[in-house]
Amino acid sequence: MFRTKNKARTGFLCVETGSASVEFVVLAIPLFLPIFIFLTHFADLSDSELKARSLVRQAVRAYVSSQSTDDAQQRTGFVLNYGARQMRLREEEIASMRLKFTCSADPCLTPGARVRADLTLDSSSLHRVVRVSAQEYVSPWQ
Repeated sequence: MFRTKNKARTGFLCVETGSASVEFVVLAIPLFLPIFIFLTHFADLSDSELKARSLVRQAVRAYVSSQSTDDAQQRTGFVLNYGARQMRLREEEIASMRLKFTCSADPCLTPGARVRADLTLDSSSLHRVVRVSAQEYVSPWQ
């Protein structure tokens, strides 16, 4: 009969001491490490999309509450850059942001018009492009 270091023979029974913890470590590392890596990556991706959604919502709100198209462009650029810095986006991500507006009326700030903003953000750390959109209506009392 083969004997190992962590088995002690007492009569007809073999007592295994300490093998459960060794087996747990041997099985847990290969099983839990990929799950941990996946969850970390998923959390980073979700965080990036949440930040982009928040930025585009604030940008379209700044746009529709402006008095003129020139003022809207300035306010939107300021809100986008300020918000991105407050959310601690990296400089590469801020530089990669592209914002496009689509309006249901011409001129865009016509009372009651729908304004849609599409934001594209290249996330180099995740090797992914995040695309989000939001829409608002220009106040009919403006």
